Amino acid sequence: MAKNLSHQDWVKQQFGKYLKSSYRNVFVHSSIIEGILANESGMDKFDSANKFLLCSQKINSSEFCVFNNIRKIRNKLAHDIFKRKGLSQNEIDKLRDDLMKEIHNAYIVSNFLNNKLFEKYKLKRSSVIGFEPAN
Repeated sequence: MAKNLSHQDWVKQQFGKYLKSSYRNVFVHSSIIEGILANESGMDKFDSANKFLLCSQKINSSEFCVFNNIRKIRNKLAHDIFKRKGLSQNEIDKLRDDLMKEIHNAYIVSNFLNNKLFEKYKLKRSSVIGFEPAN
């Protein structure tokens, strides 16, 4: 696969093959986090759910910041691909990689996700996503 395709070439390429699993994975994992926040807060929007959980002290400020970063990067990746001139392949790949780093960070530091996801569903953690809760 050629690197740093223009926006137009990248879009054409997406119609010629299946979406790479790395793109799918960041959207699935950010959706899991958003869904857990929405379910636990009773709020429909990621931002509102995050703010509600912070105000109700169900998450701490470190968790709030990580979740907010996930929301911002996910929205940029999902919505900016076609805005204005669009994003190049390198820009898209960087956002995808940044989003996965933030998702891993959330899984590592969040007591909230540890309780509501890993413990609730009895998920085993890979060595990449250990658990080191933030204060």
